[in-house]
Amino acid sequence: MTYELSLAPAARADIIDTLDWSVKNFGDLVREGYEALIVAAFDLIRDDPTVLGSRERADLAVGLRTLHLRACRNHVSPAVRRISSPRHFVVYRKVGEVVQVVRLLHDAMNLPEQHFD
Repeated sequence: MTYELSLAPAARADIIDTLDWSVKNFGDLVREGYEALIVAAFDLIRDDPTVLGSRERADLAVGLRTLHLRACRNHVSPAVRRISSPRHFVVYRKVGEVVQVVRLLHDAMNLPEQHFD
C-alpha cells in the first residue's frame, strides 16, 4: 500500500530553508542532491511508514517517527550528486492512510524544544 503524503506548513518552510541554505553555501549541485534525498525519504515513508532506518519517537509525541536522510542515500539516482553526510531527518506520523510530514530538522537540534503540531 502506498500512503498519501501531506506536508505541514512548518515542514514546507523547513524544506525551503534547507534547500536555500544548501545552494547559498554549497551550490546548485549540492542543493539538487539534497532535494533528491528528501524526495527519496518521502517515497520510502509513503511506501512503508515503518521503513527500516526509521525510529518511533513517542518521547516527542504520540505516533511520531523520524527517518534520517542518511538512510536514504542508496535510494537516490547515481546521476545526482551524492551527499555523503546529510544532517537532516524527516519527522512524520501516520494517520489513517496519510503520512503527515511535520518537520525536516537538522540532527543537531534539540528535539524536545521543537513543536510537532
